[in-house]
Amino acid sequence: MQNLGSVSLFFSIGFLSYQASKSKKTVKGKNVEGLTGKRIMPLTNNSLLNRIRRWGICFLISFMLAGVEPVSAEVLTTTDFESGDFSGWTAFSTANGTLGGKGFPLVAVCDHAGVISPSRCLQVQVGQLHYAPVHDVQQGGGIELATMTGSGILQLSARVGVTYDSPNKKRNLSGGLFEWVVDDEVVASLDVGPIEEGAGVQHQFTGTVPVRAGRHTIQLRMTRPFRSGTGQPAPVQFVDDVLVELVP
Repeated sequence: MQNLGSVSLFFSIGFLSYQASKSKKTVKGKNVEGLTGKRIMPLTNNSLLNRIRRWGICFLISFMLAGVEPVSAEVLTTTDFESGDFSGWTAFSTANGTLGGKGFPLVAVCDHAGVISPSRCLQVQVGQLHYAPVHDVQQGGGIELATMTGSGILQLSARVGVTYDSPNKKRNLSGGLFEWVVDDEVVASLDVGPIEEGAGVQHQFTGTVPVRAGRHTIQLRMTRPFRSGTGQPAPVQFVDDVLVELVP
């Protein structure tokens, strides 16, 4: 059926090309001469409309015979962290990064002053382990997953956000940089920027990237250019509703 549809579509396109090349442009209602040397009457509105209708019917029949169907995405992994663990993902840290002080990373109920609905989510407090103001300032970590895929388009999605409670009631200059990373290449980024004390933000963070069939490493990376850890007033980043799909 697929081959029959392709043949039909080919002949429809050929028919259109033939009709377009058979005659020259009609000018001011005068008869013009076609490639065959015969006199061709100028197209009236009705004859032009009839031809358009015939061409449209040919295209419609061709696509029906081709059996065109919508392409659906294959869900590779999805997690809302309601199981209380990382659900197949693995935590990682950058070279001079940390996921936070004692107790981080953790999966716990997120309900920060109505910023998100009460549900379990991944929580980290990323930043530099040792302060480095010049080189590779963005440090932290995140979660990663290695998986086999076919060729197609990877679609990545997660609900992410930041909350900040400061003991000295001051704003923080960096809520965090979120990045989707596939095979060590950044495919999407979201910089929260400065965040006020007591504030909270959330975003639907998405990214897409074409991939070949094979094994791929997918990371959701979170970093900041300042220190974090026990005793450090740093924002808390959260991740929820992670979805990885492949569109063939």
